[in-house]
Formats: sequence, C-alpha cells, structure tokens
Amino acid sequence: MLREGDDPKKWSTRISPFFRLSAKDKIIFFKYLAVMTEAGIPLERALIAIHNQSNSTVLHRVLHVMLNDTASGEFLSTSLKKMPHLFDMLLTNLITVGETSGTLTSALFRISEHLEKTKELRSKIRSAFLYPSIVITGTLLTTAYMLFVLLPQLLPLFSSLNVELPWITKMVIAVSSFLLANGLWIFLTVVAVVIVFLLLTRIEKVHYAVDFLILRIPLVGVMIRKVQVTLFSRILSTLLMSGTSIVEAFTIASTSLNNRVYRKALSIIGSTIQEGESISSYLAKHSDLFSPLVTQMVSVGEETGKLDESFDFVAKFTEKELDDATKTLTTVLEPLLMVFIGALVGVVAIAIITPIYSLTQGLQL
Repeated sequence: MLREGDDPKKWSTRISPFFRLSAKDKIIFFKYLAVMTEAGIPLERALIAIHNQSNSTVLHRVLHVMLNDTASGEFLSTSLKKMPHLFDMLLTNLITVGETSGTLTSALFRISEHLEKTKELRSKIRSAFLYPSIVITGTLLTTAYMLFVLLPQLLPLFSSLNVELPWITKMVIAVSSFLLANGLWIFLTVVAVVIVFLLLTRIEKVHYAVDFLILRIPLVGVMIRKVQVTLFSRILSTLLMSGTSIVEAFTIASTSLNNRVYRKALSIIGSTIQEGESISSYLAKHSDLFSPLVTQMVSVGEETGKLDESFDFVAKFTEKELDDATKTLTTVLEPLLMVFIGALVGVVAIAIITPIYSLTQGLQL
C-alpha cells in the first residue's frame, strides 16, 4: 500500500507494451479522480487513494508512473501521453484542455461518462450476437458428434447386414469419411487462410476494403454504421464541449474509430473544414455513411454555432435507433437460426435414422 511521503524511487514504473487496462479500470480511475478533485483533494493524494482501493496490477503500475511524474512537477496529461497504448488521443487531449483551461474536474467527468456510454454500447452489440453465436456453436458441435462419433459406430452394422443405403445416407457418409481422412489438412488450411487474412489486413488498402464490404452486409452493416455514427458523434460532442477546435476534434475522432471507411471520411472532413467547406455538404455527398438526419442536424449546428449540441443529439438518437436495430436483428435471426438448425441437424439425423428404420422393417417382415 502506497502512502503519502513514500519514496517515489521505490515505485515500480515498468509498463510493458502488452499491458492493457480494462474499460472498468479506466472508468473507475477517471470517475474516482473526478470526484476527489471536485472535493478539493490534491492530485497526488487522489492518485494514492485510487491506488490503495484498486486490485489491478496494471492500474497500480500506471498510477506509479503518474505519481512519479506528478511528484516531479509534470502535468497529468504529460504522464498519460507516455502510455499511448493505454490512453488514446481523445483522453489525453481532454485532460490537456482541462489542465490548460482550469477545468480538469469537468474534463475527468466527461471522460468517465464517455467511457461508460462506450462500454454500454459495446455490451449491447455483444449481447445482440451472443445468442446466435451460442446457437450456431451448439448446432455445429451436435452435428460434429453425429458425423464423427455416432455415424462411424453404426457403419459396421450397415456393412454387415449388406443393406442398400439411401442416397442421403451415402452422401453424409461420404462427407464424414472425407472430413475424417483429411481433417488435419483442412484444419491447417483454415489456419493458414486465417493467418494470411490477418497479415493482409495489416495493409491499409486491404483493411479498408474489408471494412467497406462489412458495411454492405445486410442487417449487420446497418448496425455497424449506427455504432460508428454513435461513437464519433459522442466523441465530437465531448471534445467540442471541452473547448477543442473543430479541426482537431475531427482528427482525434478519426483515430478513435476502428472502421477504416469512417476513419477516412472523418479525416477528409477535417481537411475540408480547413479549406473553408461546410461539414454538412460533405455528409450530404455520402448518404451511404451518414443518414439525412445526421446531415440535417449538423447543418443546423453549423448555422447556430452549436455543433456540440447537434452531435450530442445525433449520438443519443442513433443509439436509440441502434437499440431498435438490435431487437430487429434478434427477431429476424431467430427463425433463420431455426431453419439452419433444422436443415443441418435434420439432414444428418435422417441419414442415420432412415437405414435403421429400413432394417427394423425388414426384420419385422
């Protein structure tokens, strides 16, 4: 446990590039720090208090770096910038603006609120795909058991009785035999394809093309577009409310998104602003990425000088649309999954049961 007055030289400040802070740890850190600074507690004492309340080893190391830096007279933002793999440009920029404008507490509250909403958004997306993933995995495991365990055990029986097998049984046996004989090569091929794909996505143009295609997937693409619009709208709103310039806000927002198509669009918008063009004019030309509502709200924000409020409205409205899209996706996927399960498991089950039924009928005769 660290205490006020402990020797900073004894604090472990080694931060591995592989260290990662969970979203929960970041939320706890920024929220606690905001509450304590609002109460008038000095920064160093606040950092020590957070250290003593946390059980995260990574957060402890991060706090050691911050305590060491602040004890040396450095700004908190300077300390955060030393760990870019843990704190992105959005967070460090908000802290910098808060320190220079004397509104550090407000900046900390904005960061914690942004992180909480982002975490909630990601949880919604994970929840939407959790049910289909479980169903598909269970179906594949059941089918694999029937193909590779149950069917091979029945093959000697079919052969010994010298019965003409139905075509569907022959087809399933052929598939099972092929997979069992070439399983290792198929597995290695799949692994090789995945590795090659991951290596290719390191190339910016390939990654951009993949992201572009993902946005065109029915239902899923719609959800991803809404997620990206919600994220960048919330980021821009947070940055603009903190006093960040519009050009810098778009630059930071473009680096904070994971979809290369939207990243490129936002970086282009940043350039067009510097050239004197309006944001809404660019959005109107790319209706496949930005809905008419987004374009209209941004246009109103430009006219009234309240872009921060416009982006905040867009973020809240699009998140509500995302909730509806998530429910729609679940509703549509349920019958499709039932058809998928019935078709896959049904074919294998019929292939196994049909010859057994034929055998029992023959014995009765």
